[in-house]
Amino acid sequence: MSPVRRAVALTTMLALFAGVVTFIPASTARAADVQAQGTVHGGFYSDQWEAGQDLNALANATGKRVSIGGTFLDINESPYPAVAGQWSNTRERLNKIWQGQATPFANLSIPGFPVNTTQLNRWIDHLQLYLNLGGGRSLILAPLQEMNGNWTNWGCNPSAFITAYRTIVNAVRGRGINETKVRFAFAPNGWTTPGCGSIGSYYPGDSYVDLIGISAYRWSGGGSVQEIMGSTIDQLAAAHPTRPLLIAQTAVWPSSSKSQWIRDMFSWAAAHPHVVGLIYFNFNNSSFETDWRVWFGGGSVDAGWRDGMRRSSTKYEFPLSSWFKPGPLTLSFPPGVNLCPSGRDCDTTAFQDAGSRFKVFTYATSGSAQTSFFFGNPGDVAFSGDWDCDGSETLGLYRRSDGYVYLRNSNTQGIADISFYFGNPGDIPIAGDFDGDGCDTVSIYRPSQARFYIINDLGSNDKGLGAADYSFLFGNVGDKPFVGDFNGDGIDTIGLHRESTGLVYYRNSNSTGVAQAQFIFGNPGDKIVAGDWDGDGDDTVAVYRPGSQMFYARNSNTAGNADSQVYVGPQAGVAALNP
Repeated sequence: MSPVRRAVALTTMLALFAGVVTFIPASTARAADVQAQGTVHGGFYSDQWEAGQDLNALANATGKRVSIGGTFLDINESPYPAVAGQWSNTRERLNKIWQGQATPFANLSIPGFPVNTTQLNRWIDHLQLYLNLGGGRSLILAPLQEMNGNWTNWGCNPSAFITAYRTIVNAVRGRGINETKVRFAFAPNGWTTPGCGSIGSYYPGDSYVDLIGISAYRWSGGGSVQEIMGSTIDQLAAAHPTRPLLIAQTAVWPSSSKSQWIRDMFSWAAAHPHVVGLIYFNFNNSSFETDWRVWFGGGSVDAGWRDGMRRSSTKYEFPLSSWFKPGPLTLSFPPGVNLCPSGRDCDTTAFQDAGSRFKVFTYATSGSAQTSFFFGNPGDVAFSGDWDCDGSETLGLYRRSDGYVYLRNSNTQGIADISFYFGNPGDIPIAGDFDGDGCDTVSIYRPSQARFYIINDLGSNDKGLGAADYSFLFGNVGDKPFVGDFNGDGIDTIGLHRESTGLVYYRNSNSTGVAQAQFIFGNPGDKIVAGDWDGDGDDTVAVYRPGSQMFYARNSNTAGNADSQVYVGPQAGVAALNP
């Protein structure tokens, strides 16, 4: 292998979703961290009055307890004065869940807008009865759940909802009930009634929300877990990267496919870097929906639920004391594994944010920046290469607005050292050492033709690239190009990624022909890059997932799980780099 590292093409990566308002930045304080990646807490909605007995029996049938018990409350449900020795619906429902060794997740409804503050304060008196029972009692409160639709008395009115939600939070906090007792959840439905605004338009603000929990049900129409809830979860994760996410209500129908779907849901939730729990809606609503139950109160339980709960990644904690420490509730992201053995020359990553700031990571999945600097303008397409043949890769940019390529010979802030015209509108830059001379050049992939134009000299002095040394067709129109030395011979060749399916395929020569290798890696919508993450001389794939804002690297060009992964936040682009 040539000691000169090859450039690897960047794929533009955006994490956006339409109709979402601008959000208040999350607090940087990290007082109460919640682990999501690799674990998930189980939760269950059971009999409202016998929740303790039900949750204990469910644990016997399943072999493992749930951490969270779901329930539904109304500020009118306790009309009697809050007196310790008298009946209280709120106190009893919450305490039954606590006696079942689970932390309550309580959905709180109101008759309509505006909030009746007299009723609200009387209800808080009853909430205090539960908390006064001691023993570290706590709960997660979700005011006005599923409000983003016309199926509730308080739905389809974002501004009124925000006012009501904040009124409830302020009233509870105003009574001296802080985050060590009550955490607040923003709990929209996963699907919004057309005309009712986006989920983001209902968001009350970070100072009012500790965690986010959506309702997402699999109905008779079918659909995978990703199809049912993945898009909404990923949108919320992109908008609120530090907020823990819950599947606050979920169930599946019909029963013929229930077990496997539930297994898949546990696996999916545990793998998602932002999802901390799922709560199953175990009710028979056959009068107007269907029978959602996985457990009927006897000794048997649905096999899918049992298997999901028994997974090593399904976590049980009671009480959830780590969630109720002073300060904001934030996600704890585990660091990635360093894939580069000591003494080897390995690639790392340079991430480009929406403001044109680049962060060069210490190693590919470190999650921490070794250096940070600004280069170019927002919207520029970034890539990397060794432009001056000195053995170090530096960044380059393509600016679609003026058709120029801008290259820099050091990974520092400053103006371009080299600039030249680039191709046609719509062309995608690819960069690499295509002839094995130790120098990287910029070439062209024309998506409209599925054609590559390989150019072995750099442009300069504001002139065009000139004619291609050779060109060839490869792959399908619409697939996204990337570059790497996939066989370690010192020459970069081309690959393509079909984002709709995760199909990766490449050739070991820059010519027309069938793929030398193909495999599936990642999820639909992932953005691909290739680099030598372990210093063995050949390049392998990695993907950035805009929805979860995770970077996944693999040490072989084969299907399988990532060898290392790390949370990197919202990014506009990423390039493999050997500085």
